[in-house]
Amino acid sequence: MAVVLPSCGAEGPDAAERGEFVCTVERTADPIARTLTSFGEIASTSWCLIAPPEVDGRVPGPTDERLVGVLAGADAQVVRDLLRERRGEFVVTAPDEIPAEISELLPEGAEWVESQAFNEEATGALYEGRFYFDKKSNRVLFDCSNPVRKDGPPPNVVVG
Repeated sequence: MAVVLPSCGAEGPDAAERGEFVCTVERTADPIARTLTSFGEIASTSWCLIAPPEVDGRVPGPTDERLVGVLAGADAQVVRDLLRERRGEFVVTAPDEIPAEISELLPEGAEWVESQAFNEEATGALYEGRFYFDKKSNRVLFDCSNPVRKDGPPPNVVVG
């Protein structure tokens, strides 16, 4: 079901020295609830923020941060309502390139669907993000690049 990025999931202090990305699973719901506001109150979540490693005090190459994880809303009805109300928008899909640390936490036998229209609405077109809904467990798998709260201040842009 999931293809694991070879650069994710590096273990130990030497990972950053080798220039590898590290996925350390967090379970604090507050940062996810503040950023991904489309799902209401978050009951539980497991996620990791994968940032380029700092080597010698500087960040090499691209500086995109990737937020990937799975969440369950406090009210499963929120997800059920989204799926029902927007039923024609969702297509069956298989998430790919999910870090092993998150893949192993996904519900067994999940039936993932995704809506491009919902992705654009949830991100406010401020960042790249994909949201996969499991019709069986009402869980949401999210995979975002440089996420910001869509109703918050605009992201900082540094030019030059």
